[in-house]
Amino acid sequence: NRYEVTELRKQSMKVLLTSHLFPNEVDPVSGVFVKEEAQFLTKRCELKIVAPIPWFPPLRGFGRWSRLSKIPYRQQVDGLDVFHPRYLLFPRRILFCTAWFFYLLALLQVGRKLEFDLVHAHVAYPDGLAAVLFSKITRRPVIITTHGGDVKTYPRERKIWKLLTVLALLKADKIVAVSNDLKKAIRELGVDVEKVEVIPNGVDITLFHPIAKSSAAAEKGIPNLARIIYVGRLEQQKGVEVLVRAMSMLVATRGDLELTVVGANRAERGEAEVLTLTRQLGLEEKIRFIDAVPLYEVPLWIATADVLVLPSFSEGFGLSLVEALACGRPVVSTTCGGPEDIVTEKVGILVPPGDAKALARAIAYVLDHPEKYNPMKISSYAHQRFSLEKISSQIFDLYLSLGKVAC
Repeated sequence: NRYEVTELRKQSMKVLLTSHLFPNEVDPVSGVFVKEEAQFLTKRCELKIVAPIPWFPPLRGFGRWSRLSKIPYRQQVDGLDVFHPRYLLFPRRILFCTAWFFYLLALLQVGRKLEFDLVHAHVAYPDGLAAVLFSKITRRPVIITTHGGDVKTYPRERKIWKLLTVLALLKADKIVAVSNDLKKAIRELGVDVEKVEVIPNGVDITLFHPIAKSSAAAEKGIPNLARIIYVGRLEQQKGVEVLVRAMSMLVATRGDLELTVVGANRAERGEAEVLTLTRQLGLEEKIRFIDAVPLYEVPLWIATADVLVLPSFSEGFGLSLVEALACGRPVVSTTCGGPEDIVTEKVGILVPPGDAKALARAIAYVLDHPEKYNPMKISSYAHQRFSLEKISSQIFDLYLSLGKVAC
């Protein structure tokens, strides 16, 4: 019957998932959301993951690039079968318009030896374009998930990057946009949105759930004060400098307030500017910088705070907002794309990007009105809308609609 056929298709579905965004020994936090989603998808289908690594000769003294050569070609990562073929990628996006070709060669190196029913690529370029051409060669359908910069930033920076991105999207069988804002961006690129499905990123609700603030602060060895937290990179588009300026306004009237910045990276561009501004405003004692931490530590850091702030200028989705909500913490963010799909008046506040005064007022309001933000209701809201169990089910339904499975 129909049910038995569907169950058989589920058991025999084989998917080749590819993305340069995937955690590895050199960058353990890159693309963690892709890995988490993949782990939930393995409950429904068989996955082979191809996560190409930039090629670099085995030479010492070149920092991150030297360490790349030590990543094994194939490994098991938390139960996932992951291949790391090498492809030619130059620093600072030099000759970036050729990246798709070398990515395609990496895909062919691995994919020709595997059995699969469809290809799922994360990021439109170069991953998506390489996957589209690979799917034409192997005669399999392809899905591209867009995450933000691939359809909002790259197309604006170079005409050739725009052409390559649009080509990938036009030739994909289905496109997943992680927010309605990205669906709009895809439409503005001239791509038919009839084949676009909006499926947000999700969180593991067994990991992200409410934890008492006092116990979290005690475990981390920090004072149990009124606390703001930011989790993410210190890139300029993330607006951390705006948050530092807002913090300066807040501490003028609140002596017991601290800001924790989780995800600092000493080698990252943008870090120096944030640290310099912190010193200029005399906030060294009020802002605590924490290096990037493993995913399992993020919920505890969020639990030490009263509110999470994401002050971005542009955001494809805003996963840290969902992580905070799942932990029962209200959020303050900006009207910059993805957050509009996440934040309602019952769980937080949205303000215009780049407006430090508005950001400070919103943070102050949340801190002064804890009765308006019930932790269990906030957590329930996030769990119902963004659990990875639900999100992976939606993605798998998309697989079933395209997969060529011999039953």
